[in-house]
Amino acid sequence: MPGPVVESDELGEFLVERRRMLASSIPGTAATKLLSDITDQAVSALAEAAFASLPDRWAVLALGAYGSQRLLPFSDIDLLVITDARASKLREPVAALLYPLWDAGFDVGHAVRSRRDHARACGQELHTLTATLTARHLAGDEALSAAMTAGVLQAARRRRPALTHLLASREGIGSPYALEPELKDGAGGQRDLDELVWRELLGDDPQNADTARELAAAQDVISAARWVLHLDAGRKTALLDDEIAGESGLDREALANARATAHEVLLVARGSIPGHALSSAAWRPPDLLEALARGTAALPTLESAARRGALDAIVPGLSELMTLVRPALSHRLTVGAHSLLTAALLAELGTHDRLTSRALAAVTDRRPLLAAALAHDAGKTIAGPGHALRSESTARATALALGSTSMGADSAGALAREHLLLAETASSEDIDDEEIVLRTAARIGSRELVGQLYVLTAADSLATGPGMWDAWHASLVRTLVSRLDAAFADEIDGAGMLSSAGDVRRDAIALVDDDPTTTQVLTAAPVRYLASRSPSEAASDARLLAALGAPGSRGQFALRVSPGSVPGTHRLAIATIDSPGVFALIAGVVALSGLDALGASADAGPSGTALDTFTVRPATLATPDDNTWATLERYLAAALEGRLDLRTRLMERQRQYGIRSAGRPRVTIAAPRAFATAVRVSAGDRPGLLFDIADEIAAAGYIVTRANALTRGARAHDTFHLVDTDGSAPRDPGALGHLAMRLRTRLSS
Repeated sequence: MPGPVVESDELGEFLVERRRMLASSIPGTAATKLLSDITDQAVSALAEAAFASLPDRWAVLALGAYGSQRLLPFSDIDLLVITDARASKLREPVAALLYPLWDAGFDVGHAVRSRRDHARACGQELHTLTATLTARHLAGDEALSAAMTAGVLQAARRRRPALTHLLASREGIGSPYALEPELKDGAGGQRDLDELVWRELLGDDPQNADTARELAAAQDVISAARWVLHLDAGRKTALLDDEIAGESGLDREALANARATAHEVLLVARGSIPGHALSSAAWRPPDLLEALARGTAALPTLESAARRGALDAIVPGLSELMTLVRPALSHRLTVGAHSLLTAALLAELGTHDRLTSRALAAVTDRRPLLAAALAHDAGKTIAGPGHALRSESTARATALALGSTSMGADSAGALAREHLLLAETASSEDIDDEEIVLRTAARIGSRELVGQLYVLTAADSLATGPGMWDAWHASLVRTLVSRLDAAFADEIDGAGMLSSAGDVRRDAIALVDDDPTTTQVLTAAPVRYLASRSPSEAASDARLLAALGAPGSRGQFALRVSPGSVPGTHRLAIATIDSPGVFALIAGVVALSGLDALGASADAGPSGTALDTFTVRPATLATPDDNTWATLERYLAAALEGRLDLRTRLMERQRQYGIRSAGRPRVTIAAPRAFATAVRVSAGDRPGLLFDIADEIAAAGYIVTRANALTRGARAHDTFHLVDTDGSAPRDPGALGHLAMRLRTRLSS
């Protein structure tokens, strides 16, 4: 090694002490300071030995987190060497300082500069300046270190307005209430605390004693979480995901509280929210209504006030919800932050779609709707199912506190109680089934609530996460709402589906120009099929079935591709000679062709034919073209003729994409309905999942009449509606239980 070095056994003692300390320390501020202190001893010894023969003045300083004595197990060791010595004289001593640390496995950031050069760098680079504001002397000429840091600070204070503006332009990632936070650069993370320190060094007024204590406690909690995260990951990382948080035993609610404190105090320091946002003084109902009318722009103030209890007199228990962590499917925020976002989004949904605009325009008093949004998850203070029902009383109390009438409070309670109804029904039930629609309408109780429930569903879904309200799922809910609206309409005489089907049949026959074969198909079409189609769709489907060849001929299927009802989707209508498992076969071909199935239906045609309809979108960013449909048609022909081993090909596709598990599959069998029995499957998403499920259903001797596919994150939630070979709903619990077992086994492989 070039130049004089500290004895290797001395560095070895440091490494042993460091390992012992990492294994025994309680994570937090004290641990980061202790790790910094023992690192100081090693770096100082290395520096003194390395620069001992240098005649010029020199100093080594710790920068950044190391300078702030916040060293984590895998933090960089950032060093600055200040000297006026020529570069040729520095090569060996600098190498003697750095190489032992590098060889020991540390990431060492370093700069070697004169005082003047470093002052210039601080004037040009904000990152260099902020790292230097908390610099500490480690070795060498202490007066040189002091002169350098004092000069940098003095120059920075002269530029205070511009620098604080630059600091304020940094946006933290996400929300301080995120369930999977970025603990360094995220909102409420370490950088927010750092900025408060930098602002005070630049001349901002110091925090009052109470706020300073809050910030010190927040720093301790955040340092502890980051320490645990480093040790768990075995590397430098800052993203705390749900799995690590659960395994590590971290107090996630205390962490959310700490991050919220850091972020809110910073926003006040920046002037982004008023100082009274940090007060627990109770708000008046008009103040809350005015803030919610501003939409998401008011969220930082609302969140701060809510966490401090200032809104509890209006929304009982909201302060507890603000840091309540209930990891759930696709949720990204704490319960309270999600509730506030839901309520704030109501002010911004007017231009979201025509149905939302119409529904909001019909609401003469928004207070019950706002109350339901604020309290719809209040029941989550008790873990487990049933939170919507438990939220009803809080929604009623909130509506009354906002000034609603008793009738308005009843509406708020009903909205909170049923806030999951539309999304769950649309994604898991057969909304072409009149029984389902009428049962849902009866549960809601009034036509006026349908529109408000739709708006609440949209806001709740958007607040949960982007994937919860994509165009496809929104279209399913809108379709359900339109059918509910019809169910409540005065002009419906109780035979709505029958009447609607008759109209579609008549208009479709008029479109096929009296073609006898096609007319025969339409005449034989079942009511439930016609009630879910437009006349043009029914006519096109009938032409497709009429075009099929006789069994045994070459025309064993006919395919039509058309744009779907939702942008970016396509509707595949596939007529085939019916046979056991044909639905599963088509589902496999769709997956093998690089398409995701969003929904599907299966209908029996005349004379042993079948019509399967799939709504699909591309599984990748590629836009489907003629080659896509040609490939689909080629695979379909091969599969129908028995020349394509779909199961093997799809397993190869899964291996190719490296699909990893997203938890155990769950299979539930719903109570049989009049027309079908529903099988609900939740499993890790993968190519061909729909095929795997449908294939097992076919092997069990059942027929799929409808399938709904919903993907949230890495998990799929699919619902299949089954009938027996005689067309009735399966009811044998033993056979259905055996099917559930077979599905779990296959989806676990």
